Amino acid sequence: MLARQIKPFGTRRPSPRSLKPNNKGGRTCCRAQVVLVQANAKADAILEKAKAKYKEGDRLQAMKLYEDVLNEEPTADQKRAALFGVTAVHAAFGDVELAQMTLREALRNGLDYEKALEDPTYVQMVTSPQITIQLRRFSQQVKNAMANRPPTERPYGAGRSRPTGGQDLDAILGSAGGVQAEVDTSIGGIARRVVLVVLAGVLLGTALWFLGLEYLFPKIE
Repeated sequence: MLARQIKPFGTRRPSPRSLKPNNKGGRTCCRAQVVLVQANAKADAILEKAKAKYKEGDRLQAMKLYEDVLNEEPTADQKRAALFGVTAVHAAFGDVELAQMTLREALRNGLDYEKALEDPTYVQMVTSPQITIQLRRFSQQVKNAMANRPPTERPYGAGRSRPTGGQDLDAILGSAGGVQAEVDTSIGGIARRVVLVVLAGVLLGTALWFLGLEYLFPKIE
């Protein structure tokens, strides 16, 4: 029998294949980062278009663009800017309830409403003084409610049970899933409300015009 040469344990040289680094995870991570950067850049571009449309007076198109930003996985800053823009559109149309709903969501995401009103990177809100006052009061109410929440209370949207002894933000201001959520916030719904307001104004103006004619030129019997 031929004697076999037995190599000591551990002296086998690793094959070139085993020495090949595994970069699969790194490539996946890099691709995810590239996609995220592209999404952020796209969201920035849409925000600029929405701001331009708002300045031009095309509020419905601005609303659509702001909603597109929210669908692009935006950063926290981009999300706050988009929510503030939607609030500005609702306020421009006179929809106080819808403006409060989106403003509340923006405040929950860290928006400072007073600073946002003066921030040149945000859209300049154009609305009536009455709505401006109402939104400022509402913003302060939300801030107070958020500051007064018990520290042991679960975060908004979490699955754990809440303490029974305290009131949360939804209890104080109303939940977005409650009665206010039944308001149609779509572009079509806003357009319908605008048309109804215009028609009501035309009918009221016509009625007042005829009443003025009757007063100025009474019928002589």
